[in-house]
Order: sequence, then structure tokens, then C-alpha cells
Amino acid sequence: MNTISRAKENSVSRSRRDSFSRQTLEQYARLQAERGEDDGDLPPLDPEFKCKIEPTLQVCRYLLEMFSVPLLRSHATAGLVDRDRLQLYHANRSVILVSSAINFSEEDGKTKFIATIIAFHCLSLEQNGIMETQVPRNAKIISQNRIANSYVVQEGSKLVFPEKKGRKGFEVKLGEVISRDPAMIGRSTVVLNATSDKWKINGKYIPLVVKISWPTSNRESETKFLEKASKEAKGEHAWATKHLPHLYYSEDVVPAPGSTLENVARLFDKPEFGKNKRVHVYERRTLRIIIQERLYAFKSLGSVKDVGQVLVDVACGTCVLPAFDS
Repeated sequence: MNTISRAKENSVSRSRRDSFSRQTLEQYARLQAERGEDDGDLPPLDPEFKCKIEPTLQVCRYLLEMFSVPLLRSHATAGLVDRDRLQLYHANRSVILVSSAINFSEEDGKTKFIATIIAFHCLSLEQNGIMETQVPRNAKIISQNRIANSYVVQEGSKLVFPEKKGRKGFEVKLGEVISRDPAMIGRSTVVLNATSDKWKINGKYIPLVVKISWPTSNRESETKFLEKASKEAKGEHAWATKHLPHLYYSEDVVPAPGSTLENVARLFDKPEFGKNKRVHVYERRTLRIIIQERLYAFKSLGSVKDVGQVLVDVACGTCVLPAFDS
């Protein structure tokens, strides 16, 4: 658990933080106007509310940082200490839960605070969101927070895929990050360059890409689209195979029964919130890992002929063009 204080200075500059707060308050004001002043579910927009939302935004930044690393994390919990109060925030990319506040000044407040610290100390890595058993043999990569700079996530670490029925175990060495989108709510996708001893040609590593994300469980995998496109790319459509990445491996890691993700999901089977009994649709999520051939950006082409050929190939996917002499 990460516990923060309102007195602690944020690494984000004051101007960015104030801008972020104003944006949030403006969005809230528009939402309040749309729903009407007498909705009852939203607190009044006043200076006191602004004081309340500032620490909440700070907690969200800390949760976002916790989801940045380690690479395989299912959920995170942060605590906010505000003078004599402690409040916990739990996020799992589908929902953010906020606990009741523990007041230190009350008679049993200190006892509850000590009990909370002991309870978090007793949690396993898995209960803390570190997927120790569901992605075994990855204790190093999933338990160490190491960012060399804003563009690197655990560069050089190895992602281990243990042996399973019908599959030998293998390792993938992670390289630089191509894109990263850590999120408290959403897929939280990260794409990295990679290599593996499993995939070589003439002794040379095949450039790979590893995509790790948390899509909704009912979202169809990109793997199925690639497989379908490859089957259709025959005969006059065979040109499309040159533009489809070769898929080497894919795996969906579903939360185990009794896991924190599943326990939270059950809380939202048929929930109703607020005066108007609004129903919240909870999105279950799955850890999806895809390893495919690395493709290169259009801007990396170095000649007019190559650029023209790509444009023709793209156009061929939507209409029939006459043949061109090279």
C-alpha cells in the first residue's frame, strides 16, 4: 500500500496540477448542469469541494504510477492521510473503490489504523496485485519497480512462459518501450520490443513485439482477426500477407476463482447507486499477452517507389485498380 500525505509535494509541477484540477472542476460543473441541481448524488460545487477533490486527484496520480510498474499488475491500493483521517482507494482498471474514513481522533481510530497496517502487511504479492502464481517464474519482473527513464519499463528483464501441456517453456527478453498507456480504468496497454532464443533465423534474432494489455473479458482478441485475415489472404488477395504481422504466440490469463479481481467483480453483480438507483455495468478484464513479428512505420520507407507501392497495396484492399508497370 502506498500512503501519502497532503503535505507531501507532488512531482508534477504546481501549474500542471492546478490546470488538471480546473479541468476536472469544469467537467464536474457541466455534469451537474446536465443532471440538474437537485440530483442529490453530487455534492455542491463550492470551495470546500475543491479542497476535497485536490487530494483525490493526488491519489489517482499515485495509483497511475503504481500501474506503470511492475509490468504484470492486476490491481493497486493507495491510502490518503489527511490530518487525522485515513482513507483507502482501490483500483483494478474497471472500478475505483473508496473506503470509509478512519478517524484517528475517535476512540477506536488508532486501533483501526494499526489493524489496517497489519492487514496490508499480511497480504501476499498476489493479494497486492502482483501476479505471482498466475504468471509463475516471473517473480523478478513482477515484483521490482524499475524505470530508467520515462520511455523505459524494465528494459532487459525476461518474461518467462513456463512449460505447459503441448508447449515447451521459453523466455522473451524485453527491450525498449514502443508505446505505454498506464490507466486506472481501461486496457492499460504497453508494447515493447523483444527478442527470444525460441525465434531465430540463421542464428539471428527475429525482431519481436510483445503487447501486454487488460481488455474486457468479452473483447475478441486481435489474434482471431489476424488468423481470419491470413486465411482470407490467398489468391488475388495474397498481397495482404506482406502487411500482416506474423503471430508467434498469444495467451489470455483469466483471474483465478477467489482472487481479488473476482471478489470485487462479484460485488457488482447487480449494483444500484445513488438516489435514482442507477445500475453500474462492471467490466471484467483479462490479462492478454501477444507476441508477434515487429512491423515498421510507414515513415521509415526511404524511396518514392516503396511509398507508392504501399499506397497501391492499401488501395487494393478497398477497390480494384488497373495494373501498373513497375
